[in-house]
Parts: sequence; C-alpha cells; structure tokens
Amino acid sequence: MVRRSYLSTELCRGPTPRTWILPLTEDECSGAGRLFGGTGLGAAVRALEADAVRPLVWATAQFISHAVPGEDLALEVELLAEGRATTQARARGHVDGREVIAVFATLGRRDVARSGVWVFPPDAPPPEDCPPFPSRSATRSVSANLERRLVRGRTVDHEPAMDDGRVAMWVRVPDHLVVDPAFLAVLGDYVPWGGRDAVGGGLGGGQSLDNTLRVVDPVDTEWILVDVRVGSLVHGYAHGTVHLWAEDGHLLATASQTCQFRNPRNPR
Repeated sequence: MVRRSYLSTELCRGPTPRTWILPLTEDECSGAGRLFGGTGLGAAVRALEADAVRPLVWATAQFISHAVPGEDLALEVELLAEGRATTQARARGHVDGREVIAVFATLGRRDVARSGVWVFPPDAPPPEDCPPFPSRSATRSVSANLERRLVRGRTVDHEPAMDDGRVAMWVRVPDHLVVDPAFLAVLGDYVPWGGRDAVGGGLGGGQSLDNTLRVVDPVDTEWILVDVRVGSLVHGYAHGTVHLWAEDGHLLATASQTCQFRNPRNPR
C-alpha cells in the first residue's frame, strides 16, 4: 500500500506560484461544522514544507474566522528568509478575501552531535485494553473519522471533573497515512477537550484560538498517545499543552493552545 501525507490528495496548487487550495468538506471540519483548527494548520504546514523544500521545525497558527464545508480555503505562502539550514516563512489562509488563519513557521534541519528528551509519557494501558472514545457528535468530522481509545477522561457529562487537568487518548494512524507534521498538527488540537474534562460539566463550546506545533522526531507508529495537560481555565480561556507519543514512548511532537469557552445556551 502506498502511504501518503495528510491532505496530500485534497490540497492542490493554486493558479499562481506559492498558492494552494483546500476544498472543504465535512471531513476537514469539526463536529460543529466549521474548519477544524488542526486541519487548517496541517494544510498550511503541507504548503510551507512543499514550497520551502525543508521539514517543519515549528509553526504557530492564529484562527481568525470560520470556514465551512463547500468553501475553498486559499493559502498563500511567503518565504521571508532563507538561510543555509533554516527558512523563516508564513502562510495566510482566506476564503473569498476573508482571512481565516495566519501561520508563522520555521523550517530546516541541523545535524548536531548531541540530543536528548527530558519529558516522559503517562502510564497508559495498550490501546486494545482501552474503551472507545465517547463521541459527542454523530456527524462526519475530522475526529469522527479517527479511531480513538480513551485512556483518561470523562465518558459522560455528569462524571466529575479531572481535577489535575490531564486527559489522554490513543489515536490509530489511518493505514494510508504517514506520521508527519501535517497529521500531528491535527492531533495537537485537543486542548478544548482537556479543558471541558478538567472542570466537568457546565461549559459550552470550546473553540481553539491558536495552535503551536513543535516537531521533535516523527516516526512510524500504529497508534499515537495524545497526552493533554491543561494548566488553567480562568475567565473563559484555557491554556494547555499536548504531548504526542508513539506506542514505544518515542516523543513525536508537542503542541500548545489557548481556547475559549462559553456558558451553555439556555433552551428556548
């Protein structure tokens, strides 16, 4: 089987150099029917890597407005500075002139003699021993298209809060995808889930305002452990980090986000 990068068949070159088009369907959106933030960042990462011809080191995205199925997300890449080993770049994503996402990134690779990793994955049973992740939406979406297994988190809304702000799940890598920064950008967009479970019931929504992906060392793995750590949720804004681990405990990437919440709407 030929394996491909996330979005490699959907994202296509635009009419001018360094422009790209992503036609949006439900598969690129959240259960709420809006562009999934991680998908927008993943598309920008794919475009940036292709135009810079260098691998991603980090990228940070600010989500400015919504996009919905049936719209085309147009991405414009700018290579701001190109050094011997490193490229600084940015990408702007818009729909009919309405800005949707703004991304800054560094791309490159340096071979140095020493390296290390000083964080550790949480204790987690193997995926086959974990229950299916409780889906909150029956519609097609990015998350609904992934096989997920709950390691730590609330299974129903009336369960108590996760008072240490930590949740985790296994996600199986679809058998036609490689583990690359574009796919990892999607899995880094789960701080809103961690925020809801950290405080328990009584919150509505959960909208990402940004997503920063820091690439460590992507390797092939059947399952990825999504380890979410919410540091705070105050005045309706949550700040958290995500560590992405291979099955053998290899650190693939880290991500960080701020997201906003609202009180549930009162039924009419």
